[in-house]
Amino acid sequence: MIFFIYLLFLSSIFIKMNRYFPFLNGYFPYFQKLIMTFADVKTHTFKNIMSTFFSVIMPTYNHSAFIRRAILSLYKQTYSNWELIIINDGCTDETEMFISDFLDDERIVYIKNENNRGLGHALNQGIRAAKYNLIAYLPSDDYYFENHLETIKKSFEQEKDVVLVYTGVRYDAGDSLFRTNDTESKGIRKGFEMQLVQTAHKKVNEWWVERSEWISDDLFAMYWRKLTVYGSFTRASNITCFWTSHPYQRHSIISEKHGGGLNRVRNFYKIQHPIRIRIAKEKFWDEYELYSDFKNITPAVEEQESLKILIVGELAYNPERILALEQAGHKLYGLWIPEPRCCISTVGPLPFGHVEDLSNSNWQEEIKRVQPDVIYALLNWEAIAWSCSILKTFPDIPFVWHFKEGLSVSLRAGNWDKLIYLFVHSTARIFLNEVVKRWFEQFIPSDGLFLIMDGDLPKLDYFKENFSSKLSSKDGEIHTVVAGRMFGISDRELDILVKNNIHIHLYTENYHAAKAKQLAHYCRKYPHYFHIHPHCPPGRWTEEFSKYDAGWLHCLRSDNKGNLLKATWDDLNIPARVSTYASAGLPIIQRDNSGNIVAVEECLRRLDIGVFFSDFYDLSKKLRDKERMNILQENVLKERKQFSFDYHIPELISLFREAIKKKRNG
Repeated sequence: MIFFIYLLFLSSIFIKMNRYFPFLNGYFPYFQKLIMTFADVKTHTFKNIMSTFFSVIMPTYNHSAFIRRAILSLYKQTYSNWELIIINDGCTDETEMFISDFLDDERIVYIKNENNRGLGHALNQGIRAAKYNLIAYLPSDDYYFENHLETIKKSFEQEKDVVLVYTGVRYDAGDSLFRTNDTESKGIRKGFEMQLVQTAHKKVNEWWVERSEWISDDLFAMYWRKLTVYGSFTRASNITCFWTSHPYQRHSIISEKHGGGLNRVRNFYKIQHPIRIRIAKEKFWDEYELYSDFKNITPAVEEQESLKILIVGELAYNPERILALEQAGHKLYGLWIPEPRCCISTVGPLPFGHVEDLSNSNWQEEIKRVQPDVIYALLNWEAIAWSCSILKTFPDIPFVWHFKEGLSVSLRAGNWDKLIYLFVHSTARIFLNEVVKRWFEQFIPSDGLFLIMDGDLPKLDYFKENFSSKLSSKDGEIHTVVAGRMFGISDRELDILVKNNIHIHLYTENYHAAKAKQLAHYCRKYPHYFHIHPHCPPGRWTEEFSKYDAGWLHCLRSDNKGNLLKATWDDLNIPARVSTYASAGLPIIQRDNSGNIVAVEECLRRLDIGVFFSDFYDLSKKLRDKERMNILQENVLKERKQFSFDYHIPELISLFREAIKKKRNG
């Protein structure tokens, strides 16, 4: 016994020396082996003692408001054999000021990255720096209850083949202002992955997936799955930690299910390069592959004088369309909304083209420096307040306002007066369609420069000629496609379609997760006629969707009775999937809302590219009319390119020049 106490004394001396002389770290395994030579190997006394030390890894990025709580929770542990490794992953807030008084503690290792490198990289830094063979995690916005480490230690001691232990977790607290029964779980929170704060595992030769590989909020895919070959996972059912819920959690930034997405990730973490990211279970986005065809595009030189175009706001869907302005010979600048909240909001830096981003912090000076010829402000409700401020600050610069959607949202958010101000005081306006123009003229004067143009139109490059043969030519049945959300089709109506041998192929992503039970029900009920496919990127639209006979829009009934005052956004909108179907040459299925004002119906009837139906028996009959369907397909193929952004570039540039001329002439 005395001998083992002596060995422990020697061990503690070595550990202290190791903190002041890091180069000794590499010799620690040899020292441990030497000690074991003199000890009773059968009892493994020394090994067991050393294995109960924890290396606690704390990644942090701009969590100065939380971090002291996290550190203090570690100090309050009933089990005190730990070291803390803090990885400052490029913080731009006051993190260092908040933690400075802790850094003299010899148990704390501090690593600072000049730029944000991502969670995976930070955790790998922590694992490499860890001195002990038990790895625990304490994200800086979470905290431990006093018995956390002790609970985990006991679980490891009880089961020898265990590689990972996880505890119960609390994640919310009800009070008189916000009552909820969903506050804690004795295991993994339903609908979420096993979180860092509730886990500890043995140190193994495996590494977290880093940002340079791909981004995900799925911790199992990033690391936990790699541990499964080393042993079992066990649960300590005690609730011993708190996972803090706030809008800037990683899953809220990344997952479309929780309002995140690629563009929020880029903006929040200030990523300057293309991204590979899984933003939904069925949707993996690889910007390296997606924009590979645009990588070497350089601006053309116009015969006429090139314009300096300042893009203000955000680009939403199909942001690469803006390259068409570069290809026409114009110089582009970007002044993006500071903190986009929607997953669809695309802001710079863009992973394509040569758009020069201006600083949000001193945007007035930046605009004065650039002296743009025209400001092109767009697109959805999030851009309203930002665009309005810029218009009011620089009233002498020609300003073109292009609004897509968010009428009711802007009203609820208190931005309606700003939206109307933009329409009234812009040098020129761009409306989504003629119906939207008429609708806004209820609020604004009808004179002035304007253009009719959808704001989300994709790039012409996606309108390829690689058409596929029809599935219907192989089995004689009708195959239709839904690109996105499936609205307006019930069980009863699906029954009708199936009885008429009509298939539905659903290409979805976050919608799949939101409607998982319903879609699973359809798959079980109609196994041969209801098909779910993963997300299809734009570069594959023509090849993939041309296999089908027709594409579905939202099959919604309108009841405005021709009264513009009663028109809803569903009546005014032209869904983005119209362009998707057009790229593949597909006739478009739309419920017949004759007698009502419906913008998309006006468009489809004008071009004669729509399959309009009164009920699903009528639709089944029309989809089997081969002669008529062939005419519709020919019409789509003839008109398809007008659903691309490039098609409208000449008239868009003409509008810019007219706006410049108008502003100069007063």
